[in-house]
Amino acid sequence: MTANNLAAIYAVFVLAALGGSVITGLLIVSAFWALVYVLIGRIRPKFSAGIAIFSIVLLAYVAVNILFFIVNFGEVFTEPLVELRKIAPQILFLAAIPIMWRLAISPGEGLLPALWRGAAIGAIAVLPLALFQLYGLGERAEGGSGNAIPFALTSALLSVTSLAGLLDDNRRFRILAGAGFVSGYICVFLAQTKGLMPVPLVCALVFAIAFFRQRIRIGQAVGLLVLLATLVIAGLYGSGSHKRFHDVAQRAMGDEHVELDASYSVRWDIWVKAVSAIADAPLEGHGVQNRRAVIQSFGYAYSHMHNGYLTAMVDNGVLGLVTLLGLLLSPLYIAWRAPRNTLYGRRLFLAFSLVATYAIGGLTNFIFGHDIYDALFLWTGIVIAVSATPDPITDELSA
Repeated sequence: MTANNLAAIYAVFVLAALGGSVITGLLIVSAFWALVYVLIGRIRPKFSAGIAIFSIVLLAYVAVNILFFIVNFGEVFTEPLVELRKIAPQILFLAAIPIMWRLAISPGEGLLPALWRGAAIGAIAVLPLALFQLYGLGERAEGGSGNAIPFALTSALLSVTSLAGLLDDNRRFRILAGAGFVSGYICVFLAQTKGLMPVPLVCALVFAIAFFRQRIRIGQAVGLLVLLATLVIAGLYGSGSHKRFHDVAQRAMGDEHVELDASYSVRWDIWVKAVSAIADAPLEGHGVQNRRAVIQSFGYAYSHMHNGYLTAMVDNGVLGLVTLLGLLLSPLYIAWRAPRNTLYGRRLFLAFSLVATYAIGGLTNFIFGHDIYDALFLWTGIVIAVSATPDPITDELSA
């Protein structure tokens, strides 16, 4: 069963950018089989350490969404069955809990390397497709995600997750990690999603400071910064994204003749109106099922506020923001309080990278509420939580 667990982690992160919603299907199927194994006695539920913390915040997040779904039920929809379907995606968050029980039979020493190696392979594998989509088809790269924004977030996370492999004892795995980081970062630029472009750069600098500050020489540090700067500049110009940054800079300097891209002005208008909607219902929100109707009242047809924090408050009020932040930050807390074994530093960095990717990306897009976003966060959080839980289950029947 341990071999199957490792294969599942590799499959998820190798296919994350290439397969898109495939990882959502893998989450659901894995949860189903985990429950079957619980029913037949091959594995046992486990609620301790990291698994317990992650389970609690998942349950709290889902409970708040259901609570304010009920409070705001029937305000917009006339058909109850149609409205009930809007809460169904919350089941995905609950699916993470039985998967943790299943993975808990495997030692964390194997789970974490599978995560960062799978991420590196996935980033490298999707790069040719992303290059073809932008330069061959003339479209923003979207990999297998069907949309450039989820692809950019996935690529950013694969990129920064790959960095942990640079600490591997095996030189081949270190080369794989470096190639994975560069490939994933290039894909972010190919997706032309500006809100996620800083993520790999920030995480790379944190990684260098955390793990190499005592070993790296000044010349090497300068060389690393030059390399990162070159990668960023090449990505900006190669993807055409530099034009937007130039326009924003000119507008900030007072040039009123520069017309900003519609995505900026529209986002700003939505955010201003979202604040007013939050003020109208600061405690009870409007309900996740009514979000699109709220946005339509703004004059737009989007499914979210292009800001994950505002979206949470429009849906569920102040408590919605609290539970969102609780779930978002939980992997970092779990990794911080985990036993200080040989994987402590890398686990903590992976947790930081996960939180940073979603926290920064969520300033201009989703945090949760899209199946790929949700599944990728859950899979990564699951591995962090299980690997941070000592004394894995060693049921003889599951060996």
